[in-house]
Amino acid sequence: MSDSASTGAPGGYGPTPPPIVAPPPVVPAARDLSQGPAGPIETLDPWISIWSRPRATLRHILDTDPRRGVFRLAALSGIADFLTVATQPGFGDTYPISVVVPVAVAGGAVGGVIGILIFTALICLTGRWLGGRGGMAEVMAALAWGSVPTVCSLVLWLPRAALLGEETFHPLPASVEGNPPTALLFAVLQGIQVIMAVWGFAISLKCIGEAHGFSAWRALGALALSALVLSLPLVLIAILGQALS
Repeated sequence: MSDSASTGAPGGYGPTPPPIVAPPPVVPAARDLSQGPAGPIETLDPWISIWSRPRATLRHILDTDPRRGVFRLAALSGIADFLTVATQPGFGDTYPISVVVPVAVAGGAVGGVIGILIFTALICLTGRWLGGRGGMAEVMAALAWGSVPTVCSLVLWLPRAALLGEETFHPLPASVEGNPPTALLFAVLQGIQVIMAVWGFAISLKCIGEAHGFSAWRALGALALSALVLSLPLVLIAILGQALS
């Protein structure tokens, strides 16, 4: 038998088996980098993250539900502000707690809601003067969630009431004088309240800046212009009244 009859089959005879072809390597599809990093979307608890990440927190709120808790926060913030005002001479040291607290709760809640509506309109206007682009919903959410430290400061009134009793809203409680432990605790509570107020103001500026798409410094300018616009009619009325008197 000739050599041509010999094949690659077992024994040297029969048809030649087809060559073995290795499958091409599987190349994974490239991920679209424009879709952001892989993995689950980060979730934020606004009550916690607002303290250290105000811009990211507000952006998360605006992207999910910009009306979330807005009026509830405004009402609670108004109550906290009213309680602080009640410690000024002439109110807290004149009326008992049984009068101050109900008035603060009712008047503060209503005032807080009305206040956020007024300041939202003003800061929308003044922010646009400075190049901002935030709308009513964005600015209202910024003002509401920027007041979280003010709302949280409500808990400081509990130890203050336990410490001072009927003198809770007195600007200079008599029980503090000549009592070093009470004076120290009172000073600590006052200091914490001041720190939370300053921190809250900084958070509010960052939230307003995020809502309008500009810096916290421009947010400060928008607030200053809002205060000017709000006070201008009052000043004009006072001047007119003086001129007519």
